[in-house]
Amino acid sequence: MTTLTGTGSLIRFILRRDRIRIPIWIASILALVLSTATSVTGLYTTQEELSSAADIVGDNPAFVAMNGPTYALDTVGGRVAWEVGAFGLAVVALMSMFLVGRQTRAEEESGRSELARAAVVGRHAATTAALVVVAGISLLLGALIALSLIGLDLSPTGSIVFGASVAGIGLVFAAITAVGAQVTEHTRSVYGIVGAVIGVTYVLRAAGDIGHNALTWLSPIGWAQATRSFGDERWWPLLLSLAIAIVFTSIAFALTTVRDVGAGLVPPRPGPPTASRYLTSPLGLAFRLQRGSLIGWSAALFLTGLAYGSIGQQVEKLVSDNKELSDLLAQAEGSFTDSFSQRHSSCWP
Repeated sequence: MTTLTGTGSLIRFILRRDRIRIPIWIASILALVLSTATSVTGLYTTQEELSSAADIVGDNPAFVAMNGPTYALDTVGGRVAWEVGAFGLAVVALMSMFLVGRQTRAEEESGRSELARAAVVGRHAATTAALVVVAGISLLLGALIALSLIGLDLSPTGSIVFGASVAGIGLVFAAITAVGAQVTEHTRSVYGIVGAVIGVTYVLRAAGDIGHNALTWLSPIGWAQATRSFGDERWWPLLLSLAIAIVFTSIAFALTTVRDVGAGLVPPRPGPPTASRYLTSPLGLAFRLQRGSLIGWSAALFLTGLAYGSIGQQVEKLVSDNKELSDLLAQAEGSFTDSFSQRHSSCWP
């Protein structure tokens, strides 16, 4: 018996158990990319319109903070990659976080992992199985995105680089989640830790892109966008994602050997000796259990709305000197801002 004994059986169990969840994740993210590509090809029918739209975006800080650096926006592929942007890559990171957390810490918290390890299962089998499955999902997703974009007559090289950058994000955050699962006893805490990491990497990427400084290189999302798909493609940033994924995977395995099954490296704080009054009601208990997620998601949605709002206020100024885009946006009812918001949000499912 080795530390990896039983990995194959656990992989088959994960695939059987999540046979619906996994296809939904893949289909949802693939639909995001394809709907964006369809929207772009329908919105910009000539090279002049693409070039004009690229000139409008330029290096506007609000646009760069939301979606990322503006590489190759005068091409359909570059526009698709930019509009999927940092938000789309963050969704891939969330996919890895939820899938790995479900198959590692959630299994230990429920007690199923202890039952499985009572059989002939090695110490690292559960973590390895979860990482193998999510790595396979990430690679499959990247391949499907690349093939889909090639099928839409986009550059094969750019499509492959973009698909590889998506897969790289999935690998990195699968490994980070595996480490987070060793730290705490509770699945919610794992999601909170990794969710915070995703938020920090998004902010670092935004700050680095706006300021054109090294902060971008502290963010896996920044590495993915630094591949410059559909522009002057660069493969070497993908090596950073691969290296970090390997490092964090090694850390996760090392931490697994120094803690008890079901326990975390950081022991939970003891609660107060008596419960407060609001915990005696179902609503109060539900809020107490979910307060971290509620606060985190509310803050994220608020910042997202703030970012869209900051851009919306600038739309009329940005298009005032561009007759083609002004005419395009004026085709819809309402103001320039309303039309722009509707068209931009249509890129998201």
